Amino acid sequence: MPYRLVYNATLEFYGPGAGQMAPNSQKQVTFNSPGGQNVPGSGTGGALASADITTLLTAMQTDLSTQMNNTIAVPQGWISGLG
Repeated sequence: MPYRLVYNATLEFYGPGAGQMAPNSQKQVTFNSPGGQNVPGSGTGGALASADITTLLTAMQTDLSTQMNNTIAVPQGWISGLG
């Protein structure tokens, strides 16, 4: 009984004076990588256990960190107006 964690994260930039809910914020959306963040379920009969949740969340953090660091030039460009 496998479990897969599916997610996306949105990084938003609001320029000076734009306000927190400005519709024209710049965004970078990151989705889960294909094939990752899976666990078989280590509880009785393949049930999800607390250790599985920790494994899934650690994999999510690693995936998001890797993707966002690989594309860091995009949000850095927002400050200079080049992104």
